[in-house]
Amino acid sequence: MKLDSSYFLLLAGLCISFSTVVAAEESQLETVLIIGNKTEILQSDLVGSLDLLTNDELTYEHVDDTLEIFNKVPGVYLSRYNQGIINTDVSIRGFAGDGVTPHAKLLIDGVPANLHNGYNELDQLFPMNIASLAVFKGTSDPRYGIFNIAGNYNVSTRQDDAKEVELTLGSFNTQEVQGYLGTTQGNFKQNYALGYRTSEGYRDHTDIDKYALSGSWQWGFDSERQFRISARHAGYDGDAPGYLSEEEAKDDPTQSASYANQDGGNKETSHLSAHWNQPFADNVDWSLKAYWQTFERERWVRFSGAPDSSVQNRFDDQALIGFISTIDWSLNPNWMLTWGLDYESQDNIEQRFGTIGQSRIRDESKVSRNYQFDFISLGSYLKIANEPSEKLRWNFAVRVDQLDGDFTDETKPDAVVNKKIFEFGTIVQPKFNLVYSVTEDVNLFSNLGRSFQHPLGSAAYTAGDTSEKDVSINDGVELGLQWQLAKNNIRLSWWQQKAKDEFVLLDETYQNVGKTKRDGIDIAFTGDITDSWSYWGSYTLINSEVIVGDESLGVPDVEGNELRSIPDFTASLGLNYQVTSRLITRLHLDAQGDYFVNEANAAGQYGDYAILSLSADYDAGWSTFKVQLNNLTDEYFAYVYDFSTDGKGPIIHSPGDGFNGSLSIQMKF
Repeated sequence: MKLDSSYFLLLAGLCISFSTVVAAEESQLETVLIIGNKTEILQSDLVGSLDLLTNDELTYEHVDDTLEIFNKVPGVYLSRYNQGIINTDVSIRGFAGDGVTPHAKLLIDGVPANLHNGYNELDQLFPMNIASLAVFKGTSDPRYGIFNIAGNYNVSTRQDDAKEVELTLGSFNTQEVQGYLGTTQGNFKQNYALGYRTSEGYRDHTDIDKYALSGSWQWGFDSERQFRISARHAGYDGDAPGYLSEEEAKDDPTQSASYANQDGGNKETSHLSAHWNQPFADNVDWSLKAYWQTFERERWVRFSGAPDSSVQNRFDDQALIGFISTIDWSLNPNWMLTWGLDYESQDNIEQRFGTIGQSRIRDESKVSRNYQFDFISLGSYLKIANEPSEKLRWNFAVRVDQLDGDFTDETKPDAVVNKKIFEFGTIVQPKFNLVYSVTEDVNLFSNLGRSFQHPLGSAAYTAGDTSEKDVSINDGVELGLQWQLAKNNIRLSWWQQKAKDEFVLLDETYQNVGKTKRDGIDIAFTGDITDSWSYWGSYTLINSEVIVGDESLGVPDVEGNELRSIPDFTASLGLNYQVTSRLITRLHLDAQGDYFVNEANAAGQYGDYAILSLSADYDAGWSTFKVQLNNLTDEYFAYVYDFSTDGKGPIIHSPGDGFNGSLSIQMKF
């Protein structure tokens, strides 16, 4: 489906015709699906596949990588590398999660938390410190620019009053402590959180030490004016077990690759932000977020035991400053105008050196990357929202982004190369959301929009003609319905995204795979069977296709093939049973289909699994005891990747965790 101007005009016409309808009954006019107890109102006028996972479904999770908590969210699937600081990433809407196509924006309290290469960084939080996470899948959210290609993940930290400590012991000699303190004295609120985790891991040579500290201080000058400062610091040190052949992985999934005895690394994250809410008038509200943060990662890695392979030191240091401004102007009870403006400046160092042991070799021939570069993004959007009746809500927005930056390549000290960013111009992205209430129980919705993908790292810069490259344009559409019957809620949608000039990371360089198409069907549901039994679940069918291939890939007949690393489906099912007022049990099935590991769709498919987990919480009054059992059936599963495009390898395997469990005690004061 081509998303041109006539298509947007058609939808605008539909809005005008719908606006003459007068509602006879009330309707919530929303398409959000909530997993857990609804403890907050989601402040968003987006419609479509919007999901909220609340604190009660998060706090019993005990994970090495905080991104693993996304395994309950409908339509989200995980790539579990299990390689120390490069551990897990999450994906949506038919995009790969192995770093080849960064595609989603991660935000913590509205502040971006993506690295310069698009990876998501959430280990600065432990589950106890998370109030909720909201996931929007699609292209129609105008609030964000870079990395907001297929949607976004919004994580909210806790701001409530509570005093909690939790101690955990688990498999693989895992030990963890989490704490949270929130108090309010008059107009002053303060919140603190800490977490520490150490584990020897399921596989050999997977020891980790992880910590996170955070504080938040908020002053309320009146009911509408608030000022908050947020600070965080986190560290993660982990060994990496390396990758195995398929035979090795299935024969002994707990082993470490013999060549990986020096693999591992560490990362540190620091964050400071200021949040200000200020009304200009009774009908005009302004919010401003200003932030500074750093991400530093150092890694020693060797991908194979080949004679010509050696340990490589990879170092990334990224400093970001930015601000996000939003003004909401309520023109009247039915019309709202929103203007958003955001700016981010990145100062990046990216290095890759050969080593002897874990010491760098200064020999120029052993240096494969020594980059310093600035990357600047400036974006703005204007949105008009209208709710003409109790049956209809719609909004239309236009977002524009501009990119700038400089790049210095010092890989060869005697031949330093200075580059400028390509002139991508002003990137225009129209967005549209509509929801219509057929009855008080059934909502129909539609959204469509344009997003963009920019080449990352050195691929975004050139020493020659800066006008030779464009960003990749991604057009998406979604049609669906949400049906609410008593305490049961189901959402069904069809979605499609088409991209031209899509960039994929191949041979450590972002290359163009041509035109692509992704589509699928999402089903998500929650409800209560009885007062004691509740359920939630989802199923997403995913199709992907290269429509027109790029000959530079060197793979013949790539047209019509599936994209790499994208499972055929992803599914999740949860069943909660309140045994007594003090005891609750939870059963969770997490599954996904298999995927091709190269553009040629050769050498088979991998990656499917069905993992069953169980947990129970018992409130003893003075404390709560928690049991968590993961992978009850000891299912074998593995992350699989092919370094080639044609299936001739090497193909590497990283097995996931077998059966494991933990016991926790939580005390509230």
